[in-house]
Amino acid sequence: MHWRSLPGDLVEDILSRVSAISLARLRETSKQWNAIVKSGRFAKMHTANAPTEESLIITLIDHKVCLVKINLHAPSVKVATHKLYLKDPLSDSSEEVHIRNVFHCDGLLLCTTKDKRLVVWNPCSGETKWVKPRDRDTYKKTDYYALGYDNKSSCKQYKILRMDRQDLPLSNVYEIYDFTSNAWRVLGVASDWFLAKYRRGVSSKGNTYWVATQAAEKPHHDFILSFDFSTEMFQSLSLPHLFPYGTSALSVVKEEQLCLLGADLDIFFWDEGTELSGLQVWVITSTGSWSKSQAVYNTRRYPSSKGMSFLADEQNKVVVFLNSNNMLHVMRQNKHILAKHLGGNSSLLLNYVPSLAQIQEATLPGGRKRKAPST
Repeated sequence: MHWRSLPGDLVEDILSRVSAISLARLRETSKQWNAIVKSGRFAKMHTANAPTEESLIITLIDHKVCLVKINLHAPSVKVATHKLYLKDPLSDSSEEVHIRNVFHCDGLLLCTTKDKRLVVWNPCSGETKWVKPRDRDTYKKTDYYALGYDNKSSCKQYKILRMDRQDLPLSNVYEIYDFTSNAWRVLGVASDWFLAKYRRGVSSKGNTYWVATQAAEKPHHDFILSFDFSTEMFQSLSLPHLFPYGTSALSVVKEEQLCLLGADLDIFFWDEGTELSGLQVWVITSTGSWSKSQAVYNTRRYPSSKGMSFLADEQNKVVVFLNSNNMLHVMRQNKHILAKHLGGNSSLLLNYVPSLAQIQEATLPGGRKRKAPST
């Protein structure tokens, strides 16, 4: 029996039990399946019926989002040939968007482009929303962006945080884009902290976290800066007590648990009677305190960098980090088991949990959807 002869409800039920990342490929083979995957009703069915999604790894290579597969049994790294495809709506051909940076939240990717545009993209459903700047403002290379949601609402209400960063004089103008109104709102100006250009934010349970530097008093010191999308306010969290590392970065496990990495500029191990951890991972506990998770010692030097990204797997005792020159290192149980250059120089490494999360649209009185301004 051909699938076209099956009742529509049965087709939807079958597809709702397929993983989101597999649907990303299947929807390209059929216009009917593509329409089904993009519907809000199907997204709810998929949430109820689909298997638990496996956390994947994504990176940027030549301004394209790529999946990375790491084999720990026979240590190897493979960049998937099937890239996550984002077509440029300004192109008459099938030209792809050139992406500068990516932020992940809840299966959605917030992307900045080389030509200074901003788009929210679900690679699994193919849904996109291009977001224009406020009034006559323009996006800048030095801006910081984050995607989050109101986790106190009965349904997730996504928002974008933009920080217009200025060093001299120190000024961080921050504003919110609300998907329910298709509009930006200026929230305020912060001048008591700054974010170095290599600091990457991460999303956990709808909120965003960075390693920031306190600027109000000297000597300056680092701390964890967070933004709560429910209250639309910044909060602060201290680093672990006695944090001796010159390099620090944040990561999350399945968007649930915040992880902090501390590393020396050269990761090494002294075997002359005293062990020094060149790389230490902490995780945040339910009480908001830090707990040491993994320490990695090495008998050789492996250069880290201030722009590094990392991922931690507590179950397999694995730490993966990517330097600013895009050299990927895999360490397991205190052993360096793999090094591979991924190409390009993005240093971006993210845990990506596929989903069919819907990008909201603003509504008019009567429940009609308001169209976003055209790109």
